[in-house]
Amino acid sequence: MKFGFATLPFLAMFAFTATAQTPPTDYTTPEGAAFIHQQIKNQILSFKQEGDADFIYFTAILGWRCGMRELFYGVNGEPAVIQFPLEPCYREFRDPNSFDGTNTWPFFIKVPTGSVQTVTLRAIYEDGTSATFTSERAKNLVR
Repeated sequence: MKFGFATLPFLAMFAFTATAQTPPTDYTTPEGAAFIHQQIKNQILSFKQEGDADFIYFTAILGWRCGMRELFYGVNGEPAVIQFPLEPCYREFRDPNSFDGTNTWPFFIKVPTGSVQTVTLRAIYEDGTSATFTSERAKNLVR
């Protein structure tokens, strides 16, 4: 079969639509959480230097925690085996990923300034699947 020049735009359009991922409609499911985490993977953590300490904020991933069963982290190339506590998903409310406002659930870790250059996260979803993300201090340092 021979394709002419005029057929290339059509084939390119078909290839794009055939491989494009359709966003889920429910972000409280494992599929929904995994989709969002892939979208924010380059900014999944934030690093903020304050004096002799760095605060590593997990806020972005925690803001989309529904659908996750567990979250683990490791620093500077170590495996992600330290468990980070997750506030429950409030599925009975309009915004199930909201925070309860009691500050009982952590949303950051504090380390000596510059001691952590990378953090690896491993999200375990409710269906048993998992995803791993690595965040670099140099690329995610905020004021």
